[in-house]
Parts: sequence; C-alpha cells; structure tokens
Amino acid sequence: MKNNPGSERKWLSVLAKLFESLDENLLRQILEKGKILEFNTGETIFKQGDTEKNFFIVLSGRFRAVAETNNKMKVLGDITEGEPVGEFALFTGAARSATVYAMRPSVTLELSESEYLDLVGLQPAFAQKMTSIILNRLKSNSLQKKINDAPKNIALINLQESHEITPWTELIEKEFNKTNVAYQKLDYDAYKNEDPNSFFQKLESSDDMKFFVCSSEHSEWSKQCYAYSDLIVIAAEFNSDCEIHALEKELELYKDNLLHKKVYLLLLHPENAPNPVNTIRWLEKRNIDLHIHFRKDHANDVARFCRIITNRAIGLVLSGGGAKGYAHIGAVKALMESGIQIDFLGGTSAGALYGLTMVSQDFQFEKINFYAKDSAGKRLTSNDYTVPVISLLTGKKLKSYLQKMLGEICLEDLWISSYCITTNFSTASLSMHETGLVYQKVLASIAIPGVFPPVIIDGELHVDGGVMDNLPIQSMYKYPVSHIIALSLSSTTQRKFEIRETPSNKELFWDKLLKRKKYRMPGLSSLIINSLTLNSVQKQEQHKANVSVYLELNLKGFGFLDDSKWKQIIQSGYDQMKDYLNTLNSTEKFW
Repeated sequence: MKNNPGSERKWLSVLAKLFESLDENLLRQILEKGKILEFNTGETIFKQGDTEKNFFIVLSGRFRAVAETNNKMKVLGDITEGEPVGEFALFTGAARSATVYAMRPSVTLELSESEYLDLVGLQPAFAQKMTSIILNRLKSNSLQKKINDAPKNIALINLQESHEITPWTELIEKEFNKTNVAYQKLDYDAYKNEDPNSFFQKLESSDDMKFFVCSSEHSEWSKQCYAYSDLIVIAAEFNSDCEIHALEKELELYKDNLLHKKVYLLLLHPENAPNPVNTIRWLEKRNIDLHIHFRKDHANDVARFCRIITNRAIGLVLSGGGAKGYAHIGAVKALMESGIQIDFLGGTSAGALYGLTMVSQDFQFEKINFYAKDSAGKRLTSNDYTVPVISLLTGKKLKSYLQKMLGEICLEDLWISSYCITTNFSTASLSMHETGLVYQKVLASIAIPGVFPPVIIDGELHVDGGVMDNLPIQSMYKYPVSHIIALSLSSTTQRKFEIRETPSNKELFWDKLLKRKKYRMPGLSSLIINSLTLNSVQKQEQHKANVSVYLELNLKGFGFLDDSKWKQIIQSGYDQMKDYLNTLNSTEKFW
C-alpha cells in the first residue's frame, strides 16, 4: 500500500496541511522515516497505561480516544485525518492517558522517538511545528475540536424502498456544487462490480466528501457503507411507519457502546407540509444523536441539512433579560436580512421565550410581531399578584397565553432543532431541554425565583435558567456548529455609584415621583434577577470568546418587566444589530 502513488500523494497532502510551510522534501523524509500502519474497525493504536514514546499521524480514517476513570469509561473525542495521536507521551514521557480505537478502516504514520530526533536533526523547523501543534491543541476548545472532527464519509440509508429518495439527493448535490464543497455521491451501481476493499481504499485517496446512498435492497453494500462511514443518516418519510426496520437492526445502529457511530435521523416532508406533530414517535425507539426535519424543495432546509452534516452549521444563543427580550426579535430579523440562516437555537429565560416563539412561527416576522403586540397589550405581568408564599405573581395569565400561542407544539416538532435552559431546583443542576411541550419548558425557563412560581417537570421543580446559565453558549457545543452567534441582554461591565450609601425607600419614592433622577438605583426586579445570575455572568465571560458574533445589546432605560415599550425595544435590537454587522470587515462576515 505504501507504494501506491495515489495513496502517497494523498498522505503527502495530509502532512502538508498539518505541517504548514515545511518543504516537500522534508515531508517526504517524514513519510519515509515513519512506518505506515493499517487498522481495522475496533483495533487499538495503543492502550491506556502503555509507556511507549512513539506517536502517530492519522493519514486516513477516524479514531476514538476512550479513558477509564473510577471504573467508568469516558469518550474523550474523535481523532480524524491529519491529526497527531500520542504526541504528549513523546515530549513528557508519561504513560498513555487513553486507549485509542479505530472507528473504521484507517491508516496512520508511526514515528518513534529516535526517528523524531533524526528528523529534528535534519530540519529544526520540524520541532517548532510539532510544538506549535501541541500548544494549539491544548488551547482549542470543545467547539474547535468538533469542527476538526467533521465527517468525511457519510452513509445515507433510505428506510423505505417504496419512497424514491433521488429527488432529495439531487437537491443536496446541487447545494454542495453551489457552495463549492468537493462531493461524491455513490450508490450500489458504482460498487457492484468492484472488489470491496480496493473500492473503498481508492476512495480514501480523494479529499472529496463521500455520500453513500444505500437501502435494505442491497444489504451487503449498506454494511460496507456503514463500516467505512463516519456518520450515518437514516432517511424516512415523516408520515410513514416509525417502527424499527430490519436493516436498522441488522446494522445494530442504536447499540450503545464506546464505538457507537453518530446517527442522524432525516425526516422528509412534502414541500408545503404543515408543522410536524408527534415527532417523538420516531425518537423514543431510536438512540440517535440528532433529528432533522427536511421539506422538499425548501431552499433553507436543503442548505441547513448540508451545513449540519459537514459540521458547518450556525447556532444562535439568546440570553435572559425579561421584557428586554423583545430586542431579540429585532436583532434576529437584522441577522436574517444580512443573509444569515439559523440552524440551531438555544435560549434561557427571555431568550427561550422570544427565541422559541420565533422558531415556532418559522421566522415569519409578521406573525411574530402580532404576538409581540398582542401579548404586550394583554399586560401578562400586571394585576397578577398573589400572597407571596412562593412567588409575587401567580403566573396564570402568562401560562394561559403561552398555551394559547404554542398549543401542543413540542420542541422536537420545531422545524429548527432548539433547546432551552432551566435550573433544576430539586437536583441543584442545569437542565437542557430538547423535547417536550414548548410552552411548559418556556414557562419553567422564565420562572424567576420569587417572582414566578416554579414549574414541575417529571416530578422535579424547575426555575429560571438564568440562575445557572443566562447565556447558554456551552450547551450549543453539542451540535455540529462551526459558528455561534450570542446575543446578551445583561451587561458584564462594572457599574459604579457616586452615592456613599443606599438611599431609603422614602427617598427613592420621592426621587422617582418628582423625576429628579438623583439616585439611579436598579429596580426590585433588576436586583432580584441580577443577583441570581451573578455566577452565570462569570460563565458568560468565559465562553463569549469562543463565538463568532457576540453582541451585548444596550437596553438602558427599558424596564425588566415593562413590555409597554415592546415596539421600541424590538427596533433598538434591530438597529444595534444592523450597526454591529456594518462594523465587521469582510473576513469576519463568515456567512
């Protein structure tokens, strides 16, 4: 295999991407010095505790690092083409911290300590490159690692042979051609007269993304595709039989083990399909990583699917902030007018309320503005006071309105995969909700302790998500996104007061009544929510550096529970986002 010219060219290309600026002669020396090793699925490069100092470079395929701690196995991540493996042992002499398994047939280049030192002697720049690679890996966050782990080989399995999938794959192919993604679509006809091993080995010599289209009609082809793929996409007509099919069982797609391949469920809808209902019936029997709703000939759905399966999706994260959350509507409208499409959405408190309202209306802003105006007119937080045993407000008006607006829509039924955050009071932990009734999860996410009553979900009390995470950026890392847009309604800047002591209630009352504006103290609701989210603000500071767009909206002068200025707040969000986008240079406009 080492003498195969196609393979050698491919391997040199992999090394060139890893060791940028090193000349081709040195790259050839690296390849000649090292040892080419082939691994079958499930074989290990090395095991946790091993003490050898050699390291490896993945030339093709995919590996998974798994560590055992306290008698529990934990997946640390996947290692893909062009990444080094085991380099820390070479430099530190420490034992291997994990076992590394081949996820599919793969090839590596092994370099021993002596071979590494020989190469450094020939070319000191090699040592500098290795040091730079290690430092970058140590600095990279979970999101950056996920981008590097993008699948190269994808198996699309059609569950219903009676349902022709070609129109869908043609849409996908057109989208990839439009966006200049190197792409090959392969089906049984391309494979039937070939030797299986040589067929897939030849494909590895190409940098193109491979899209294997298969079904139960040719089960052997489907098995081979499964073995050589990094991602499995199960395609099914949404309104068809949701029972587990024979091919799913045969391939053991949902077997829970450490080498489990990611499985996405692609649910196909007619072009003008109504909102999905009862999506949960597809999910409750399958152990999948993500489900995707896909309307035929719907341009945004086609583009979204292609971004998702290549780990290039865009995630939008919205923060809490009471009535200031109306600004999210204006800001998102400005984003979309600039050509940005949202693939995943997550929010806390007001971010959950306004974000999931937008998603439930499929970003039709005429409908969204109607609900904004209508809800503000009904003054949902006024005249709702109760005996303050567990809260100042009953929350009944708000609950009734959300039920009327959102009905029985569940999170999994939304066209765009979305989540909201609550604080689980019973377990003192953060909860991320991706399924269940939207109105119930939103009601829990906005349940400010002391203001609104807690919400019971599965026998546990849940309160406002902002207590644990008011801008849930980290939760977005679980999705295949390459860019995150985060909108904050709460300032992380310090605010100092010129007065020496807190004025009395009487002084504050007369100051407000006479409009002197002498004290400028935060109101009761602001004090409550800001005090509750202090810890969350620190988390926000840590993660905002990892997003592509971070905008802290200035909404000074708008009350936390005052929705009478909803129109001005929406306009302010719109104007600030427009202004922000206009300040970006061309390289920052990733879309």
